[in-house]
Amino acid sequence: MYKLRTLNLPPHRGRDFFATIFVEPDPSTVDSFSILEDADEWGITIHYQPDAPYESHVEVARIDTKHGEPHFDHLYESGQRKEWLGQDYTYEDARRDLLSNWREYADQYLQNHHHND
Repeated sequence: MYKLRTLNLPPHRGRDFFATIFVEPDPSTVDSFSILEDADEWGITIHYQPDAPYESHVEVARIDTKHGEPHFDHLYESGQRKEWLGQDYTYEDARRDLLSNWREYADQYLQNHHHND
């Protein structure tokens, strides 16, 4: 999938968090990309940049439509459970859930994964 945009979230627990929206097909080929009308697949991930230089971002939670159906990757849980959400689950549902609850997911991730980065 291709990055459509990244939103800066407020700092939390001394870290800068972000929400990144991904889509398929590549949005660079479409002037005004509409997720509802133009996306074959979509996803939203909540992540932060670790303190260690040159390390990639750390994903905390992700909802996407890979594998043919919307699902929630509970990356903040120690077992990183995948929850199937059903065909009626929309991009707006995912956006609302992740943007409303990202601090809780971030707290659980940091607690469960004991990252000191």
